[in-house]
Amino acid sequence: MRLSVNQYAKALYEAAKDKSQSEIDLVVTNFLKLLQKNGQIKLAKKVSEKFSAIWNKEQGVVEAEVVTRYKLQDTMTKEIEKFIKYKYSANEVVIKNVVDEKIQGGVIIRIGDELLDTSVARKLAELKSSLMA
Repeated sequence: MRLSVNQYAKALYEAAKDKSQSEIDLVVTNFLKLLQKNGQIKLAKKVSEKFSAIWNKEQGVVEAEVVTRYKLQDTMTKEIEKFIKYKYSANEVVIKNVVDEKIQGGVIIRIGDELLDTSVARKLAELKSSLMA
């Protein structure tokens, strides 16, 4: 019987939770051997991604992609982190800052499927729309 990506990821999570880092390393090594033995090593990347999503949810970790024109300064990073912790009741926030020079100003925050766009272009489009109505 072949297991699905979700089944593998859940099994890996159950085997890894409440373990030390060295124990987790051993679990992952054995898990990869199992995938290889079952002829499903090609699923490793998808299982890893699903495992990360499960781990983050269970541990209260929120990953956010923050798009800005310039690299975020520490004070702004801390403010965004504080906002995300509050909004999502997160224990920890991992921010990946993506610099996009096409953005005139403001911030775009992506968390999973959710998008918070406070960019200047978005604000101008909203203003134009309200004036046209």
